[in-house]
Amino acid sequence: MSSKELLSEYGVRGGNSHKHKWTDEERDIVRRDYDGHNRTAHLIAMKLSYMTGDKITFNAVKGQAAKMGILTDKSPDWTDREVEALQEMITQYAPAKIAKRLHRSVNAVVVKSKRLGLSRRFRDGWYTKRDVAEILGVDHKKIQKYMDSGDLKASYHTDIKPKKNNGACWHIEQDDLRRFIVSKAGDFQGRNVDLTIIVWLLAELI
Repeated sequence: MSSKELLSEYGVRGGNSHKHKWTDEERDIVRRDYDGHNRTAHLIAMKLSYMTGDKITFNAVKGQAAKMGILTDKSPDWTDREVEALQEMITQYAPAKIAKRLHRSVNAVVVKSKRLGLSRRFRDGWYTKRDVAEILGVDHKKIQKYMDSGDLKASYHTDIKPKKNNGACWHIEQDDLRRFIVSKAGDFQGRNVDLTIIVWLLAELI
């Protein structure tokens, strides 16, 4: 299924087939991630549907945003201080962590990074083992098993095998990560899966 079909699946029109009882946790996700853009509302609908097992639609997310008074046309302009902080953190942290520190949505961080000419992830075309674990919402030991089995191709970033406290890290190419996600999609179903990054990664294949 393409990313466009995924977005459509979670509510281009209409409400839920039944009345969904919203929890405080779900509203917090809308409050944190919604930035006034339709694509963001679609992504939130996908994430919440995945978490709850209900088919939460685009319109349902927009409705909750309106009730909370956050149905804005666009996210607030970035200040010079925020841009500077983004440029510094983009080399160290995942978009979700940057968004939390800057009180922005993950989508806002990804979009702003692209407009500034920065990597849409915090490295240019490659990921560490820890990055992949964060994206897929699993322990890094599980990712290591996939690397050991050859399911996920990885190399030594500095030609030195990564060991505890030696400063080296694993190097996983973006294309290899995409292929791995497609081949092992059924293995990752936890609520900590980073759908924003995964949808973006897979959209590049279309």
